[in-house]
Amino acid sequence: MVNLKMKIKHFFSKSKNTEEAAKEIISNIKQIDEKLIIFFASPTYDFSRLSEILYSAFSHCEVIGCTTSGEISEKGFSDDSLVAMSMASSNLTVKSVLFEDGYKHPILKSDEIKTTLQTLGFNPESQNIEKEGFALTLFNGLYNLEEKLLSVIYSIIRNKNFNVLGGTAGDNLAFKETLICHNGKIINNGGLVTFVKTTEKFMVYKETIFKPMGKLLIATKVDVRNRIVYEFNNKPATTEYAKVLGIDERNLSEHFTINPLGRVLGDDIYISTPFQINSDKSISLYCQILENSTIEVLEPLDPIEVSEKTVAFIKETMPSANFALMFNCILRTLYFKETLITDKLTKVIAKGIPRFVGFTTYGEQLRTRHFNQTLVMIVFE
Repeated sequence: MVNLKMKIKHFFSKSKNTEEAAKEIISNIKQIDEKLIIFFASPTYDFSRLSEILYSAFSHCEVIGCTTSGEISEKGFSDDSLVAMSMASSNLTVKSVLFEDGYKHPILKSDEIKTTLQTLGFNPESQNIEKEGFALTLFNGLYNLEEKLLSVIYSIIRNKNFNVLGGTAGDNLAFKETLICHNGKIINNGGLVTFVKTTEKFMVYKETIFKPMGKLLIATKVDVRNRIVYEFNNKPATTEYAKVLGIDERNLSEHFTINPLGRVLGDDIYISTPFQINSDKSISLYCQILENSTIEVLEPLDPIEVSEKTVAFIKETMPSANFALMFNCILRTLYFKETLITDKLTKVIAKGIPRFVGFTTYGEQLRTRHFNQTLVMIVFE
């Protein structure tokens, strides 16, 4: 049977037993002509066994997944659960590139990326490549490698409008080990990019719940590779950051997630969240800030109002939106739980997108950039 129109099936399992959860997933997402299986699993499961079972059931197609710091579906923001989806269509070809030891020499994967693109029928030099498909990223957390791997991908794909999107794997805030699966193979120190060639309609959207305060900082001394800012405006980073906020420097860390730092490009905000004050008054962040870049200090918006605007935009742009794959920052999820709005947010999203799956990430990616405190999603009809 030829399946011209893409079909997506998904399922949420709360079973605590790895094999039972896997069987539930398989029976509920199995369909004709599957091309891609995606799963997001709490680290409470036996990830190795889970990956083995799922790949055994779907060995005819690409199977990708990772550990999380929470799972997402129209059932809500959950923990200790498993979510998965299958994509099926004759108008869909999929192939992945796995970066093992990705923090070492990812540039060595350049030829494999080129070959993969050619196999799928992508022309890396095409001016319209963003209309021909997209790519999904799953990166291991804790290695600061996201920017490096993205730069390798976009050294091959010259059109920066091609949509590469995804998230960094989590481990329930243990910060010990995150795991990624590709066709049964598991890695903990690299990344995965899955290229999807299709003419099916899709849209990509990025949501942040912050706005600029109108307070600017120039990053005048930076260790880009290690994501450390030593100086803002030629002064110690913590001193200047606290000054523009009008707070005591000793209380600065309390403001990291409510007044994070952002790079504003047009109408877009790319958030870099600080997480540590160092002894020399430098600041460590979850993603890179470039030297001499202008940084905005941000303040929060109402998440419910922002979500309502997101849904309205998606419904206007894609009236028949039916499914979304979501990558949502851990810092957003924690804030939603602390303010007791997860149920309300889920209902707001479901009004515009009736079905969705995703996971709580350690960082998000869209096109050439890695950032924090953001929701990135790809929506299908």
